Amino acid sequence: MTIRYVVRSAAISGFRVEAGPAADLLLRKVGIDPALLDSEDHQVEIEQLQHLLAIAAEHLQRPDFGMRVAQHQGIEMLGLLGKVVSHATTLEEAFGIAQRYMSLHSSAEHWQLQSFAGQVHIIRTEHSEPNSHARQYHEMAVTAFLRVARLLLGQPQRPLRVTFTHSRIGPLRQYLNHFGCEVLFEQEHDSLVFPQSMFRTVFGTARAANGEEREQHLANARERLQSSLELQIRNLITEQPGLQHISIDAIAATLGLHPRSLQRRLQEEQIRFRDLVQDARIRMACWHLQASRCDVTSLSDRLGYSDLSSFSRAFKRRIGVSPAKWRQQFRQTAAVTSP
Repeated sequence: MTIRYVVRSAAISGFRVEAGPAADLLLRKVGIDPALLDSEDHQVEIEQLQHLLAIAAEHLQRPDFGMRVAQHQGIEMLGLLGKVVSHATTLEEAFGIAQRYMSLHSSAEHWQLQSFAGQVHIIRTEHSEPNSHARQYHEMAVTAFLRVARLLLGQPQRPLRVTFTHSRIGPLRQYLNHFGCEVLFEQEHDSLVFPQSMFRTVFGTARAANGEEREQHLANARERLQSSLELQIRNLITEQPGLQHISIDAIAATLGLHPRSLQRRLQEEQIRFRDLVQDARIRMACWHLQASRCDVTSLSDRLGYSDLSSFSRAFKRRIGVSPAKWRQQFRQTAAVTSP
């Protein structure tokens, strides 16, 4: 259980441009060596990045700082993930690829797709512990997703709606300038909502049709993920629409392994499958407790626990307090730290 939640430094490639002369000072203040940003593949701890964006926005008096930084990101800044995604012909295909290989760029978050009444909801969740100082980072991540989608489509498509779990940071007009649509706050998820038809429209711009190149990029992506069996399994667990019925047989089949082979490899790395599932459940519980109004009993059912008491015991064993107490403490902390 040694996963580090990191993101490639390319995620803040526009930081120096937006921060100007204060950039290096701010980087050092959160413990990031400014020279490390010269490489797009340097790994930045997610908590450092969240802290950096928060103090930069405050220091520069730019409430939309995270969204500004996202405007400098593009497909090529996703590195190997971007190369794989670039071979997709629709947003639906591109999203499936990005969902599977997101950890090549960031191990700290995950995106889920849900369809309702002709609309596609792209929902962002985090693997890392919830952080009341992470609002700028959340806004950067959602804006960056939209920018990449627009680049793939080859047109400035507007979402139908954008939602954030946190309260509004700056003037509403700044959000309208970045997204061009309705933006709602204090919602259950960070999300972007698009017409379903847009996700199935074939890209109008030319895409590389070299099948051999595509397969090579996919092979490279799979090889990179092979270095962390634990991370692969965590990704697959999180991809499930619910956590009620996750089996090692299903995960093994997705990985192309026999269940006994997967069990043996996990034993060699001293990892227990049930611990990975339990960890995913607790992290998802923390996310919902801080970001939604879902009651604890309903959350227990959603996460696959047999009853509320089993959920409460598991949560307290991992976190140290009951789910209800944790939610209360988080909201009190968030209220104190909010500007």
